[in-house]
Amino acid sequence: MIHIAIVEDENKDRELLKEYLDRFQAEKGEPLFVHVYPDGEEFLESFSSGKFDILLLDIHMQYMNGMATAQEIRKSDENVLIIFITNLVQYAVQGYSVRAFDFIVKPVEYSVFAQKLYRATQRLNRTIHSCVRFKVLDQIVNLQLSGILYFEIVARKLFIYTDTEIYRCNDTLHSIEEKLNDGHFFRCHAGYLVNVAYVRSVGKDYAMVGSARIPVSKHRRKAFLDAIGNYLGSKI
Repeated sequence: MIHIAIVEDENKDRELLKEYLDRFQAEKGEPLFVHVYPDGEEFLESFSSGKFDILLLDIHMQYMNGMATAQEIRKSDENVLIIFITNLVQYAVQGYSVRAFDFIVKPVEYSVFAQKLYRATQRLNRTIHSCVRFKVLDQIVNLQLSGILYFEIVARKLFIYTDTEIYRCNDTLHSIEEKLNDGHFFRCHAGYLVNVAYVRSVGKDYAMVGSARIPVSKHRRKAFLDAIGNYLGSKI
C-alpha cells in the first residue's frame, strides 16, 4: 500500500487530484491510501518521517507555501518523493533545493499526471523490495536491508544496528524475523539476528559481524554456517 498526501488549498484542485488518483488506481491496479490536507501547516501537524511515500504538494498556497513545507519535511525525511504542483514552470527550479522528484504544471492533465505518478510508484516499488519499515519509538523509519548489520535484544529492548546508526525498535525479535523472511538474516542466538553479509569470521561460540563480537549458540552454529555458505554460494 502506497501512502500519498495531497497538500492543496484550492478545493477544486484537491478534488481533481483525488479523482485522478482513483482513476490511476483502477487502471494500474496499484493500491493507494490517500490523505488530503488543505494547507502546509495542517499537513506538518500530522507529519512524521516515513508516514508518507509520495507528496503532491502545491507550491503556491495562502498560509504556508509548498516550498517552505518541503523544507520542513526534509529536516526529518529524506526519502518521501515530493511532486510539486505549480502554476509557473520557473518555480519548479527551486525544487532542486529540496530534492523534489518531479513537478506538474497546472492545469493538470491526466495523461501527464499518470505518467509522472507511474514513475514515482516504480521508484517506490524498487526501493520497497530492498527496504523494511520499522516502528522506532514514536516514528516510522525505512531502512535499507543491506545497511543493517544485526538486531539485538538487551533487557527486553530491541536494537537495530546499521552501518551508520543504532535504533531502538518497538518490535520483537520474532516479529522482525518473520517480517524479513530473508536468507541474508539468521538468528544465531536467542538474542541476535545477524546479516550474514557482514560476518567476517566465525569462532567456536561467536561470530565477528562488522566490528562486533556476536555470540553463537551451540545448537545454531551448524545451521548458521550453512546460511553463510548459501549466501556466499549465491554470490558466485
